[in-house]
Amino acid sequence: MLRTLAQQCKRLSPLLAAPAALLLIQGQALAITTLVTFPFNDNTDGNNGFDYSTFDSSRLTAATVAKGPGLGQYSVSTDGLTPNVQVLKTGPGITINNATAADALSNDWYFTIALTPNGSMSIDTINLDWTRGGNTGVRGWFVRSSFDNYASNLYSNETPAGTAKGLQPASISLSGFTGLTAQTDFRFYIYTETTGRYMDFSNISFQSGGSGPAPAEVPGPLPLFGAAAAFGWSRRLRKRIAAPLITPPQA
Repeated sequence: MLRTLAQQCKRLSPLLAAPAALLLIQGQALAITTLVTFPFNDNTDGNNGFDYSTFDSSRLTAATVAKGPGLGQYSVSTDGLTPNVQVLKTGPGITINNATAADALSNDWYFTIALTPNGSMSIDTINLDWTRGGNTGVRGWFVRSSFDNYASNLYSNETPAGTAKGLQPASISLSGFTGLTAQTDFRFYIYTETTGRYMDFSNISFQSGGSGPAPAEVPGPLPLFGAAAAFGWSRRLRKRIAAPLITPPQA
């Protein structure tokens, strides 16, 4: 019997020799590439602050930003931020007291960033910085796209009166924006409690994954679980082999 157990352990020795190797994931993670970035700083471009600072021509043929028809305020300025940081300053075109997201939709309070692919493109994330222009009233913003004909929000944010002014980051994860072959538009809607109240944005950046080398093949879950089970079983067998043999008393 002991010989049989020893033979079984010997057959399992390749698994015992390097079980950790089965769990090792080799290869590099897929790289993240910035498709385009709009910093909104008229000190760094020749287009009054509306030009991009980063542009990946291998994936894009054009990237533009434009004012929506209902937006009132639309300019690059500091908007009183400290330190003296420039932003895209946006505000509604008409007065609607205590406006809501529904008012932004019905009155076209948005600006658009349009991306045209060079062949095809994938977009995984939108990163940006944003702030309220002041601490009065309820203010909010949300993002929609032409991907579903502007039917649903990709992201939304609303802050109450009294919220302090100051840039803060937002990261918007996208799903399904892969293999795009036509121009895709992203609308950034805003609403504030009245005209003369603003929402500000800077460093709007679109990222794409999948430009790096593909990762090496990784064992699936069933082989890994099988190896782990075999490893545990073989350890128990070895303990049994190593245990002292108890000879039953003679009759």
